[in-house]
Amino acid sequence: MEGIFGVVIQYMKSNFYCSFNSVFRVARCQNKLVVLQLVTSYCQPYLLYCIECLELSVTQIRSIEHTWLCAISHIFDITGSDVKLVSDFTGTVAFGEMLQCRRMQFLDELHYVDNPVLQFVSAIV
Repeated sequence: MEGIFGVVIQYMKSNFYCSFNSVFRVARCQNKLVVLQLVTSYCQPYLLYCIECLELSVTQIRSIEHTWLCAISHIFDITGSDVKLVSDFTGTVAFGEMLQCRRMQFLDELHYVDNPVLQFVSAIV
């Protein structure tokens, strides 16, 4: 038994796709790197919202990463291993690494919160 609390990532993904479709429809004729920057700035936060606080399974992390790689695939009109290659060349950080960095930053900032319970939790972790 995993526990009482479960995380459903479909809401995060559907909000991402909704915002991605809006940006992509308007900016499709622009420079692909500009479109990638717009999507990173305006759409990616839907995938990353509160992610550092959640205990996601490996499958859920892969699903979120796949969603992001699908967006890159649509922007650059590529498929297969080219998507990962373009992701690496554009400096897009893998979601696993991004999640770890965000989680460490979140735990570090808990030390400075004026709440003894949160400070105790951050000291345990």
